[in-house]
Amino acid sequence: MDTIPAIGARFGAPSPTPVRDIFDIPLFASMPEASRERLLAAARIERVAANSTLFSAGEHASDLHVLLRGMIDIACSYRGKHCTAMLMTSGDVLMLGSPLYNEPYLVSAETLTPCRIMQIDAALVRDEAKRSPELAFAIARLLAGHWRIALRIILDLKCRTPSQRLAAFLLRLHDSCPPGTVAHIPIAKRQLAARVGMQPETLSRTLQVLGQNGLRVRGRQIIVVDREKAEAFCGPDPYPGSREDELGVHAL
Repeated sequence: MDTIPAIGARFGAPSPTPVRDIFDIPLFASMPEASRERLLAAARIERVAANSTLFSAGEHASDLHVLLRGMIDIACSYRGKHCTAMLMTSGDVLMLGSPLYNEPYLVSAETLTPCRIMQIDAALVRDEAKRSPELAFAIARLLAGHWRIALRIILDLKCRTPSQRLAAFLLRLHDSCPPGTVAHIPIAKRQLAARVGMQPETLSRTLQVLGQNGLRVRGRQIIVVDREKAEAFCGPDPYPGSREDELGVHAL
């Protein structure tokens, strides 16, 4: 287990998009200094191996989880079928509503990559939120960001075909990479299929269709050959003007 660094210190070794400073997380950056210091004094940081379960559906939240580095699958299982709801990435606060309101999780969380996670006692977070209007407002902003992401995914399922969803998701991964870097799919293809709601066995055929419509995948590399054609193939865009990053949400 790691100890919490001082405010403003750097977090850990380099990774694709790690949280490097506590002020990179809007929830902490916008709360009063006294609240921030109390929460960080009680926080602990753990390195968690890939394919580890952080919590399961039905379990009561004992801690608030903040993902400093890595990617986590937020999902549920039904009759043996794995259903991915969203993928949370570096800087995300995991399923805030459960620790904030002492409710059971509706979903499970499993690490897809090695992760670095900050954990803070849920009761302490609730106490600080009651005494600090600034923290309560920051939490409300974060919950609004989570709702926007959830609504994006709902509209994606309602308004696009599976092949359109795959193309749109790959474009989003491509656009989220820093300029000048090569875009890669950061998860296994079976996990990619689960995220966009298609059967794994149809993924390869769908990727061939995408290749004929301006978007190619070579191994895990995402190549945009014809942007206009790829965007046209994606179909309706029910959520233009993404602002979730500004709300502190980086989920995919």
